[in-house]
Amino acid sequence: MSRLALDLSGTPCLLDFEGFHLPLAVVAGDTAFSLAPWTYRRHIDTLRASTRAAGTDIRLDTRSLAAAVLAGLELPDALARALEPLALWWAAGGDDALPTPPREGEWLDLGPAGRARLHPWSERQRFAALSAALEGDGDDTWFDPVAYLDAMVRASLLVLDGPAPLDDVDARATAVLLHATVALNVAGDEEEALLEGGPAAREWAARTLRLCQALGWTPARVWATPAAEIDRLLRLLDMVRPPARPARAPRLADHPDATVIRIEDDPPRAAG
Repeated sequence: MSRLALDLSGTPCLLDFEGFHLPLAVVAGDTAFSLAPWTYRRHIDTLRASTRAAGTDIRLDTRSLAAAVLAGLELPDALARALEPLALWWAAGGDDALPTPPREGEWLDLGPAGRARLHPWSERQRFAALSAALEGDGDDTWFDPVAYLDAMVRASLLVLDGPAPLDDVDARATAVLLHATVALNVAGDEEEALLEGGPAAREWAARTLRLCQALGWTPARVWATPAAEIDRLLRLLDMVRPPARPARAPRLADHPDATVIRIEDDPPRAAG
């Protein structure tokens, strides 16, 4: 057990921290209380209630989130306000750096919550999640990003090997799981830049699709292959199936029912 001493806006706090899977004992000033483990289910439900649209952006109402963590303790308003940073830290699973997501098929370490194995969700699963996350109709349509994220996690979670189901894993395990799931299913910044367009991106897309069609690979497999090997593959394809030349645009005279009349100038006659 670790005993931590904090000063939050002039309010001295003592924390008995034994991990995010166990209650957190807090003494703030003259008030003592305990925070129950913040679970995946509570986190998702609270995020949904605390998320607001701001134009094309989505913003989190951190005050609402902190109030949910401290709900039921009946703390004075001033003390609850001072403890908001602690509540957000508890809900976020701490502020330590999140581990690098494992490669597909490898185990993801969730600490006391066990371990998980993830796989990318399919296009069908993504479409179903998107359809379910859209509410309303026409100009009043609202996208529920938290429902979409929850669906992504549940579709990607192949195995959870631990003492509790997904809804009951602690805040640190939740943060690690969300981070790894998004990294597995969302294109990275480098890929997004390449997919934005431009001559180089179009050439790269053509090369990728050509290899996918010829070899039955996915784009991810093509991109993970060493560059020198890609060059060899493209040269081999050129040997057996050269790239098709761009087709000439059809002309009116090429139509099978067209009748072509050629009109030529008569040669000049000699004056006489």
